[in-house]
Amino acid sequence: MKVLHVTKKYPHALGGDAVVVANLQKQQQAAGHRVVIVTSNCDAIKTGEHIYKIGLKDTPSGLDNITIRRIISLIMLFFQMFFVLYKERPNVIHTHSVDMTFFVSFAARWYRIPLIHTFHIVTFYDKSQPALRRKSELWLVRKSEARHITAPNAYDVKKLQMAGLSQAVLLSNGVDLALWKSHGYTEKNKIVTFVAVGRLETQKGYEYLIEAVALLAKTWPLHVIIIGNGSQKAILEKLTQKLGVEKFVTLAGQKTPREIRTILTEAHAAVFPSLYETTPLTLLEAWAASIPAIATPVGILRDAPSNFKAASIIPAKDPHALADAMEQFIKNEQLRKTTAESGYAEVKKYTWSTVARSLEAIYRSER
Repeated sequence: MKVLHVTKKYPHALGGDAVVVANLQKQQQAAGHRVVIVTSNCDAIKTGEHIYKIGLKDTPSGLDNITIRRIISLIMLFFQMFFVLYKERPNVIHTHSVDMTFFVSFAARWYRIPLIHTFHIVTFYDKSQPALRRKSELWLVRKSEARHITAPNAYDVKKLQMAGLSQAVLLSNGVDLALWKSHGYTEKNKIVTFVAVGRLETQKGYEYLIEAVALLAKTWPLHVIIIGNGSQKAILEKLTQKLGVEKFVTLAGQKTPREIRTILTEAHAAVFPSLYETTPLTLLEAWAASIPAIATPVGILRDAPSNFKAASIIPAKDPHALADAMEQFIKNEQLRKTTAESGYAEVKKYTWSTVARSLEAIYRSER
């Protein structure tokens, strides 16, 4: 089988879609399938055989915004997909960005190639999002006429089905246990250290993490490392200065997965204060590294039972609740250890090999 993935980001541009596509590609090629990639024209994205970079040149952060440049790139994608499909003749097209899905769908219908779309973020029911984004998300996916639509948590699948997209099914995100696995929870830093991993964007809720640090720094010696780049970097730097916590917070920039694993395994806990997510890949990675986690109730944590022990779940946009959870981890070593152990037990459900097998069943249902 030949699979063509259409993705806004691809290594080494930072983004959850890039991680998902790269890992699916690895699993699919190991199973003997051929894989083609159509992605954005970005210097951070690697080049290679059967990788098509289409559109005007853009930056990783620029790809996350609808600009004139991106609209022109989508129009270019519309035309060039006819050539790509004529040349590659895939058995299935798997898209990972709803706007790209719409522009690809015309060529897919022309060549009668089934289209599968994966949502990496679902926002149409979230009234805190701009109305244009919410309405366009549903309109674009409906007009794309995808045979299957997948989302990585049951809540989002249910919302999509209630919106009339009966072809929506669950497809979990995954994690590479071999890459992230540690030898159990062992903290090495002398000062209690928390790590947050993700793009420096409003969605990730880092302003509330920095505010929580300001509450804790009056009483406890601690260090918070935030890994990632993004458009909010200057804003977050100014906030640390305003709150006087520059010595307690490090904006470490982008790191490789192996560098992140090293930082995680030397830390006391991971923190994920996101405002909205589907399934945070970074949470799965922290679990796989046997690191206790504090997180907001997003994605797979949205409907977590009251006795859920794999993470300390706190409300979004609440620096006081976040500070309280961090303080409990600072004071209680046994809590950190049991949370880490529960997280590692939980993450075994989310291997990429399991995800790939589920996805192949979806592909084959369309042949």
